[in-house]
Amino acid sequence: MPNKRLQRGKLIFTRPFTLLIVPPRGAQVKSAQIPFWLMMLGGFALSCLLVATVFASFWYYKARADRAELAKLRQVNVAQKKKLTFLQEEAETVRAQLQEVEDLEQRVRAKAGLRSSDRGPASRSGAGGAARKSRDSLRTSLFGSLFGPEEPDADQIAQAFTEAEQEAKEALLILERLEKDLDAHLEYLAALPDHWPVRGRITSPFGWRSSPFGGRRSEFHDGLDLAAPWGAPVEAAGDGIVVFTGYRPGFGRTVVISHGYGYRSSYSRVSRCLVKTGERVKKGEVIARVGSSGRSTGPHLHFMVEKNGALLDPQRVLK
Repeated sequence: MPNKRLQRGKLIFTRPFTLLIVPPRGAQVKSAQIPFWLMMLGGFALSCLLVATVFASFWYYKARADRAELAKLRQVNVAQKKKLTFLQEEAETVRAQLQEVEDLEQRVRAKAGLRSSDRGPASRSGAGGAARKSRDSLRTSLFGSLFGPEEPDADQIAQAFTEAEQEAKEALLILERLEKDLDAHLEYLAALPDHWPVRGRITSPFGWRSSPFGGRRSEFHDGLDLAAPWGAPVEAAGDGIVVFTGYRPGFGRTVVISHGYGYRSSYSRVSRCLVKTGERVKKGEVIARVGSSGRSTGPHLHFMVEKNGALLDPQRVLK
């Protein structure tokens, strides 16, 4: 029984198929016999070719899609690199501006005689606060979101840089105006003749007094007399330009300094002038030596202060 099945299967496998080729218009019909196994082999080969074609098409389109995605990613990468370069430039610009604000703030504090921890003109003007606000907002934008659910977005970082840069510019303008005003004020304070020219006892104040040369008559004393040893140094009461050195009748040897802002100071009765006309002097600089020249009863300095041509009581100006 098994032999019969084997023979039947062998017969089917080897049985030929006849292929008829019928040409048009009565031409001779042609035939060809093809074994069954060859038909099976051809069908198998055709199936393999079909499967291979499907797989090849699938991988071809997948590779094409991957190439398109890769090209898109490359474009995104180029755009991200441009954004990164822009952000780096912005970061450097903002860093430089914030450093400039910091340096200017410290310079203003130093001029005002304040420590870094003191609240001075920069803090009251809002410039220091604006600089710190710029730094804090920038740190929050760049690093604050790293601890949150989302990472910082490049556009948000760029916006933070722009805002910080604007705040830094505003702070810089405020500090520059403040420094200019402070310089002007410090220049005024340096020129103000409030420094005692001689450390000595006041022997005669400004105003009406009895004549030191005897008699009962009164006279108007136009300055402040400061007793000091002969040759003691006489210091400039404020910054200014020497406008006169020489002998004045009744006052003796005299140095006159113009301080600007309407102020002039005169140093009379000196024994020696140490500066020349046209010379610029600083507050506290030695300009003469105490003497007793002119109408005098002993070595002292006769010190006068004028404001816009009118005499002032020096004690109202001196520290």
